[in-house]
Amino acid sequence: MKIKATMPIVFIISFCLIAFFCFGCHSSEVVPDLEEKMILQAEGVFKGLIDSQSVEIEINSKLLSFRLSEGLKIETIPDGAKVAITYRESSAGNSDNRPLLLSIILVEEEPEIFEAEGNYIGMIDNNSVEIEIEEEIKVFRLADEVVVDELETGLKVKFCYQTKQEGNFLLSIEPLKSPAAEEGTVLVGEGQLVGLIDAQSVEIKINRAFILDPGVSIDELEEGDLVAFTFRESGLQAIIESINAVDQPQEGDLMHGTFMGSIDGQSIEIEYFQAFALGEDVSLDEIKDGEDIVFTYCEGEYRPLIVSVSSK
Repeated sequence: MKIKATMPIVFIISFCLIAFFCFGCHSSEVVPDLEEKMILQAEGVFKGLIDSQSVEIEINSKLLSFRLSEGLKIETIPDGAKVAITYRESSAGNSDNRPLLLSIILVEEEPEIFEAEGNYIGMIDNNSVEIEIEEEIKVFRLADEVVVDELETGLKVKFCYQTKQEGNFLLSIEPLKSPAAEEGTVLVGEGQLVGLIDAQSVEIKINRAFILDPGVSIDELEEGDLVAFTFRESGLQAIIESINAVDQPQEGDLMHGTFMGSIDGQSIEIEYFQAFALGEDVSLDEIKDGEDIVFTYCEGEYRPLIVSVSSK
């Protein structure tokens, strides 16, 4: 009878043990992965591909390798670009322990502001101008607040600009005092000594580049034409105010020379003869007619005054 009495108790204990182990096995399959990592964000510098499935990015001066998530496109990201990324650290048990790159975008950086000086060439249209910097003419788009209506062609200017993907943007511009406007300013010229006109003056053949004033047309000029022209000095440049082809020299306050052709859309070259007065201490004793010379000059009472001269 004791044996029969204990049978139900043994059965109940066995059933409980089986149920416990079965429940424990089942519950282990539905517990969330405690090793799943959070999505992180960072900014860095894109260094490039390692292979088709991984890239390198420098973050806080540390070079890190990332796996690419499926479908992530990085073809438009140039090496060296600043980027913003999201990524996930590798889960425990993953054979590849590198973080997984989830997204990557370019970070727009504000372009550097540059300061420069140059010669104002003029407007191309209502939104852009040309400025000559170190003998190179560059195009600048105008920022909304920039006004250039009162600037004269050939004026020396100081300006600030930014270089963006769309081009150069002019942020500010202001005229500098023109050296030619200062009394006694000395300019530099080159040419060929033709000879003495009298004891106090000489004639020099000059081949010079001129900038065209707005509105001055050379459409009807051909290379080799005899031209009558007027010009003004502006800083280190000469600005053509008028020019016409003529059959013979004209009377009046005009210069005459040979039109040598266009240099670009804004400037031309003319070969001409010009008379200069000699300064008190200037001597031509060691220079022969026909020699190439370099000379300095300034405005004189009747004609430009040579301050110094030497063989080139």
